[in-house]
Amino acid sequence: MAGLIVAFVVGLVLFKLVKGVGLGQTAAFYIGIPTVLALILTLSAPSGRAIGMTIKAITILLLLAIPVLGEGFICVLIAAPLFYGVGIIVAWLVDRLRRRGGGVARIVVLPVVALALSAEGVAPAVTLPGDTAVAAHRTVAATPDEVIAALSRPLRFAQVAPTGVLALGFPRPRMDHGSGLAVGDRRTVLFDGAHHRPSFIAAHHWGEAPSQVEFEVVERGPNSVRMRLVSDTTPLATWLTWRSVDISWHSVDPGHTAISWALRYTRRLAPAWYFGPIERVVAQRAAAYLLDALDLGS
Repeated sequence: MAGLIVAFVVGLVLFKLVKGVGLGQTAAFYIGIPTVLALILTLSAPSGRAIGMTIKAITILLLLAIPVLGEGFICVLIAAPLFYGVGIIVAWLVDRLRRRGGGVARIVVLPVVALALSAEGVAPAVTLPGDTAVAAHRTVAATPDEVIAALSRPLRFAQVAPTGVLALGFPRPRMDHGSGLAVGDRRTVLFDGAHHRPSFIAAHHWGEAPSQVEFEVVERGPNSVRMRLVSDTTPLATWLTWRSVDISWHSVDPGHTAISWALRYTRRLAPAWYFGPIERVVAQRAAAYLLDALDLGS
């Protein structure tokens, strides 16, 4: 029990400390913290109980992350598998070495390796490339001219609700300001703030005030348009940096047009092997949602 209490206190301190110094999006947070918890519990718990104690400590930490530390549901949901996975693997391996009489030197090697992996994202030299592109495609019952007119109008965020993974707690777009596809035209998407929480629960770290992301048209072709990021004050900016939006279209037949909506961004979360695929899935669904929100007048 003493080891569990120590691990829990250390976990809370590390949680606040790592985020406080601006490393909350790095592997130092997502790999380092569960590694330290597992190491403390493995070396203090009786042989054979390390994994169970590690799971308990991580579960308590994650459960308190929302009401005490102000984390959001989607953040905890995404982080949980990584926290559990790292903690269980480290606890199992170290406990296995202990039971086999591996000696201190061999026992320490695994946590050291895990902590070394925690350096990803901490500094540019240990940050893997994060530039990514995803796209969604639709064939719609409209002519190219009607598609151009639809792209020039604000998107129908109020009428089309996000579904699937986008409905799990990601910031929700409320309104699209701006119009036009000429070079220099700007589009600003307003996002809802976090839901209000009772006073006895820590306020959501996103804040309750609305936020926005703004893009500007920088290229316009006969069948394409490119927008680049101007500013982003949304919570999404802590997970990725938008680079460009590329939309293209071509006629399929007299009454149908194929549209491609590509999003280019730089991933900011580490480790890359875990968050890279997650961000690709979410961004691809976001591109599909933007196509769904087109105002085709139907």
